Amino acid sequence: VAAWWRPETNLIDRAGEPVRVQTVETSENLFKVLGVDAARGRTFPVTPALYSTESEAVISDRLWRDRFGADPAMVGRTVQLNASPYTVVGVMPPGFHFPANTDVWQRLQWDMKMHSRDAHFMEAVGRLRNGTTIDQANRDLAALTKRLGSEFKHTNNGWGAQAIELNADVAGVFRPGLFALFGASGLLLLIACMNVANLLLARGAARQPEVAVRAALGATRFRLMQQFFVESVLLATFGTLLGFIIAALSLRGFLAWTPIAIPRADEVHINLIVLAFTAAITVGTAIIFGLAPAFLASRADLQRALKANARGSTGERAGKRARSFLVVAEIALAVALLAGAGMLIRSVAALMNEKTGVAASDAVVVDVQLSGANYRDWNKVSQFYNTLITAIRAQPRVVAVGASNFLPLEAGWRIPLGINGRALDDDGEHRMVQYHSADDGYFAAIGAPVLRGRTFDSRDTETSHGVVVVNQTLARRFWPNEDPVGKHIANYSHNVGPLGKRLTPDDDSEVIGVVADVKNNSLKSDVEPALYMTARQYPFRKMYLVVRGTADEAALVSIVRAEVKRLDPSLPLGEPRTIQRVLAASADPPRFVMLLMSVFAALALVLAAIGVYGILSYTVHQRSRELGIRMALGAQPRDVLRLVVGEGFGMGVAGAVAGVIIAISAGKALSSLLYNVKPVDPVTLAGVVVLVLGVALLACVAPGRRAAQTNPVRTLRGD
Repeated sequence: VAAWWRPETNLIDRAGEPVRVQTVETSENLFKVLGVDAARGRTFPVTPALYSTESEAVISDRLWRDRFGADPAMVGRTVQLNASPYTVVGVMPPGFHFPANTDVWQRLQWDMKMHSRDAHFMEAVGRLRNGTTIDQANRDLAALTKRLGSEFKHTNNGWGAQAIELNADVAGVFRPGLFALFGASGLLLLIACMNVANLLLARGAARQPEVAVRAALGATRFRLMQQFFVESVLLATFGTLLGFIIAALSLRGFLAWTPIAIPRADEVHINLIVLAFTAAITVGTAIIFGLAPAFLASRADLQRALKANARGSTGERAGKRARSFLVVAEIALAVALLAGAGMLIRSVAALMNEKTGVAASDAVVVDVQLSGANYRDWNKVSQFYNTLITAIRAQPRVVAVGASNFLPLEAGWRIPLGINGRALDDDGEHRMVQYHSADDGYFAAIGAPVLRGRTFDSRDTETSHGVVVVNQTLARRFWPNEDPVGKHIANYSHNVGPLGKRLTPDDDSEVIGVVADVKNNSLKSDVEPALYMTARQYPFRKMYLVVRGTADEAALVSIVRAEVKRLDPSLPLGEPRTIQRVLAASADPPRFVMLLMSVFAALALVLAAIGVYGILSYTVHQRSRELGIRMALGAQPRDVLRLVVGEGFGMGVAGAVAGVIIAISAGKALSSLLYNVKPVDPVTLAGVVVLVLGVALLACVAPGRRAAQTNPVRTLRGD
């Protein structure tokens, strides 16, 4: 088992520019557990302690190439990480960035056995013994965590651990969506094959007289099959090659266009096994259904086949039923795909309309990370951010600016709440609240109104009594019928910030205000109880700056960058984002699935419409003699139009009914991606049925009008 945590790290690159890099500080055995070695140099030597005071780092191949020009002498050189010197001892193989998107691995520099037990911020990866299952490992973990909970009730009670497969962890929240897209792409492939089969059957039926003539002139069954085989192979080959080209171009274009951060997107590529499987299915469909007409025609009675009156024979009626069944199946699968896409669209819309408590549509977010080497003193940290925010606030195009160590939709430190002079339920889960650190202007910057009391101001200094602001949920839970302002809570944040350095066990903090709830976990989750400490008393080296102003995003970021560089040129900025992007990121997994499934559903609908149009066009052509006789006997054009459209619309209704049944059966597969939408959603199903029937009706119009314009005299004379 190996463990790590994620520090925020600033790196001085080869050009002397400060950049932010994704870093983990890990136990020495991480690479051994993963079974991966360095491509250049070495990884960390594994010792019984699993940690070291040596300042060594391993870097990724990507960082080595992008920031250090693939310098072959990089191993052994010193780099500045958070203003501290580290020796680069190795470069990892291309594509290795575990965990997540890591570019720098540092050696763990503290003894895990001596660290505080209530610091639950480390992650771990393990390798099972041969023959051990995940279930067995989880039973062992459950027993271990239960024992720790009984031995260390204050810090471990209620905490557990669960082992999951590594590939499931890497895919994360996207995993259910990827399986849903796998199923959707399979349905789309099936629809396409049905469409090809239908068109080939119709084409083959129309060529039966030709096949009969060839057979009558001496063509053998093998010769006929050979001709149809060559035609089918050519059709399938050119179609497959075109599909390969479209796949390559669309994949590259989609990855460049999508605004959603997809895990390991840089590793996504055209898979040869998937291509081979798809090609085999499509080529097989073309060959089987391309050969079927030749096989059937070569066995037919030549005299009957050569007679014009053979139309309407039992074989033709059987072929028509087969083609109609394929069209109905296409429509059914299209309805299922559209239902899934519709539910995802409604779900994403519900997520995006969820109230977050944030009303800063014109705000940008930029994070700053101070180094522990240069900002070891907490007073210096507090003074830096006070000076920076004061300078930004003085800019004429800035309306509001604030700072916090967590953003909306991010969970703060979860610590049990203690209220002085009041006994609380011993249930740690009930008492668990989020701790955030925020400055004077944060609530104004994000647009969160103050409901009672006040927020932080110049009275709340590093040396004054501790103060906190609580959210509405915390106030309702712990003071349901009281005014929280003036209440006192226990301080647990010892050794953090200037105030924490001088705290004694009896010190407390006063509640000075209540702010409106801000979503502090995810869009799908309820707001958790939270309290905010003032950043003057509890500063953190990494803070998010929220800047709202009259300028555009680039101008606001430029203002922040200039002020940071003026105060400390060695500090880079984190990736700037709008507050809307911060909020929208929580809906990325269902949005990702929604985008692709909507495309699949649209293609399925188009293919189903082509199927309806194709079979009706063929039917009108085959029934031209019958339609001419009907009109000669007095049928009106509208009667013929109604006959043809009714036939196509009937297939649409049958397909829609079957599709609704499929959608209801498969609805649970999307349940993990839905929000405020049931897996069986009547509104979505009704809308999809109306849409599909409308498209089917439109596909019937052209063949119906062509049938209604039949000239009975010309048709009968030609017959």
